[in-house]
Formats: sequence, C-alpha cells, structure tokens
Amino acid sequence: MHFRFLLLCLPVLLAACSKTARPVQLDFVGISALTSSNKTVQPNDTLTTRVYAVGNDNALKRLTIKVTYEPGITPIIYPVPLSSYDPAKNAPDKKEIIYLDSLIEPRAGNANGHAISETLFVNQFAARATSGAELWQYTATDVAGASASRAYRLTARKADSAVVLHSFTAVMRPVPRRAVVARGVRDRSRVFLNLQYGLLLPKYAVLNQERSVEANQDLVDLICVAGGTGNTVGLVAPANTDTAVCRLPAIWTKRHVTGLHATALNSDQFTAAAAADFQAGYTTNKDFGTNAFYTGPLKKGQVLSFKITDGTTDRYGLLLVSDLVLGSAPVLTCTVRVQK
Repeated sequence: MHFRFLLLCLPVLLAACSKTARPVQLDFVGISALTSSNKTVQPNDTLTTRVYAVGNDNALKRLTIKVTYEPGITPIIYPVPLSSYDPAKNAPDKKEIIYLDSLIEPRAGNANGHAISETLFVNQFAARATSGAELWQYTATDVAGASASRAYRLTARKADSAVVLHSFTAVMRPVPRRAVVARGVRDRSRVFLNLQYGLLLPKYAVLNQERSVEANQDLVDLICVAGGTGNTVGLVAPANTDTAVCRLPAIWTKRHVTGLHATALNSDQFTAAAAADFQAGYTTNKDFGTNAFYTGPLKKGQVLSFKITDGTTDRYGLLLVSDLVLGSAPVLTCTVRVQK
C-alpha cells in the first residue's frame, strides 16, 4: 500500500520540480489615438505606438524594434514609357532598419510587495514618405533569452509617385540643449533627417551603447538643432565640426557632407521650381556663413538649396521652412523637393 501511494504521488512531485518560467508577454496599448494594428496611412503621417511588456518570472533585458520597408524607401525612378514598369526590375529591394535596440530597466516591486518586471515604451514616428509597406516588429526579451513579439503593417500610397522629383514634409521636434527633459522624451525627438528618402529618425535609432544601430548613421543628411532656450532652430550637416553648434560622438565616423546654400526664393517660387533647375539653383547661391554646414537660425518662409551625395551620384533639392514654432518645445516643419 505504501508503495502504491508513492507511485501515485511521483507524477505530482515530478511536475512540481519541472515547473517552467511563465513566458514574456508583449502587447500594444490599443486605443483609437494609437497605432496597434495593420492600417493604411498617409505618407509622412505622425503615428504613436505604446508597447507594454511583462517579464513575469524572469526580468526583462532588451527591447528591440525592427522596420522592414517593402519596396525599399528609395524613391522609385519610373521608366519611359510608364507602362513598361516592372516591380521586379524597377522597384528598390526591401530594406530592414533596426529602429531601436535597447537594454531596459524595468520597474521592480509593486504596491503589494510582489516582484515584477515590466516596461512601457512610447514610440512616436513618421510613416514612410514613399509608396509601399512597412512592417514594424516589436520584441521584448528576458534575461533567460525568452522573448515575445508583436507586429503590424502600414501601407502608404503616394499619388505623385511617377513624377521626376520626390517631395515630402518633415516635422522635427528638437530639444533645446539646456532644457531639463527626461531622457526618454529627449531621445524620442525626431531630429535626424534623410533628404533623399524623407526618412526621420530619433536619437535612439542612430546612437546606442551597443553600437547596433551604427549603420543608420549613414542615412543622416541633416540634424535639426535648437538653441539653449528654444528661441532658435537650425539645420546642420553631420560633417559640421563646430561643437558649439552640434556635438557628435567620435564613433560617428562616416559623416555626410551635405551642402547647404541660402536662396532668395519665396514659397511660390519654391513650388514652381522644376527638378532640372535644382542644380543651377544650388551652384548660383552661397553658404549661409562661415560654417558651410550650418544654416544658422531659420525663419518661417525661408528657402534653402542643398546637395547630397549617394555613392558617386549628386542630387540637388530645395527645402522650404513651411512652419516654425519657437519656445521650450520648438517644432520645425519643412517641405522638401529633391531630385530622384
């Protein structure tokens, strides 16, 4: 009888000894103002996602965000005649970007004294400026290597994709250098701009301690900077060496030499300018001042010309300061027209 009793209890004992840790959980906060599922958006739409992760029995270690653009974010150059367009030949290859790769410091301990491991991350971003889809995948990983992922797909359609120039609107929110702002909010500001693609990146997408986002530095043509009180906002190329204007870490070794020239154009002339005239408009104008890579303080309605280099190809364009709000939380809105 005693032997039978032990046999009956053995499965219970084995089950108790083989208990596994509860899995990582990751969810989007799903309210109407937030993006949490597949949807169609307008190019350059400003979107926000809140992602909540729980480590359960193991502490959380890392949060990553990867974006896959399909086709790639390069503007499509359509053949002539347009009817000969073949996506397999003319569309750029899909491109994956590590948007965030960060060690996280979860809160530990709740009001009841129980140990917990959780994090809430707010991702405010801009949709792609070119036609296509983008897959956003969020992954939380705990110290034991277990992970959970959630993803959604955004689709953008641009009505004028077939024109010979690429146009987009960029909204940048630089944080004044002397402002006392929580690090998460400061890093979330979208201040790194690619002029060819219309891609906006926050600080954590180009700089982190692990250097896993270092490749994204090669996407940056301009950086938006604000003065100490937020009463001035300007644009600076990564090649700038004046640390009083903008300081970049030494690990940022490949710095785009974006040319910046002042113009006397107004907003109507900006809109009427043809892509074929962009190069002449750049070469006939001059730098903003002694620093060839800095615009100085910008003003609403101001138009500047620029030159970017992609490999051995130079591209020219115009940038209009369509709106500028100064103060403790400055916002610079630019309209960009650039050669494909």
